Amino acid sequence: MNDSTSPFQGKTVPLHGKPMTFENIEAAGLTEEELEIQAVEEGLAQRKAQLQQQKQAAAAEERNRLTVQLNKAKDAGVNFRREARETTSEAEKRQLYEWATEADLEVGRLESELGIVRKADQPAVRHQTFFQRNRWAVAVCQVLAVLVAVLYFHGQFNNFGDNIREINHGLQADEKMNAYDDTSMQKLMYEKMVVFIDIPLALLLLFIVAPFMGNYVLPFMKSKKDFYTEFFEDLTPWQRSIITIILSLGLLFYLAVSHNVKP
Repeated sequence: MNDSTSPFQGKTVPLHGKPMTFENIEAAGLTEEELEIQAVEEGLAQRKAQLQQQKQAAAAEERNRLTVQLNKAKDAGVNFRREARETTSEAEKRQLYEWATEADLEVGRLESELGIVRKADQPAVRHQTFFQRNRWAVAVCQVLAVLVAVLYFHGQFNNFGDNIREINHGLQADEKMNAYDDTSMQKLMYEKMVVFIDIPLALLLLFIVAPFMGNYVLPFMKSKKDFYTEFFEDLTPWQRSIITIILSLGLLFYLAVSHNVKP
């Protein structure tokens, strides 16, 4: 091959990053057919790189579009629930809660497409305590502890009564102490009977005077409008804690007042 017969001399087609001149062709030791194949391969590689860049750009654009939709669905769910808590129309409240549920479903679908794994869906590695690993055993121990405490105090109650009666044998009639006996225990049982009878009576009275409040406190028809669902779905942990404390203190006060019951 010489300068007069070479068809590639002076052309600028790349050859391993170099111009396709006679000197470069001679140095590479390639034939004309090999040069054509190499040129086709380099063109295909460039086209492949362009297509890869286009695919990455399209994927990024689609992800941005899904992210925008995801944020809108989250905001919609929050807004629907806020409006439901503020509205006084029950029909509108029910409709808003349904829309909020649909928004939650849309959020789940979009997160699935984006490959987002929620914290609740992730396998949480938790180090449980002994009480968490043995809840049934702990519950049984608690019940047994209550029974043991009741039996212990009942035995102490009888022992004090026997001691008082023994002391009274050596005292005058006007100096004798009054010991609690079975009639006192019967009075205690009467108090507790009144407590447990008053609870269903109070609910029955509530249903008669204000049935809508009765359904809210103790719903027989499952719906979004009741104390149970709103307690767990709409209230914050702080609000639930305050309500629980008030309810517990109210029950303790009620039990204290029940000691004034006379048979």
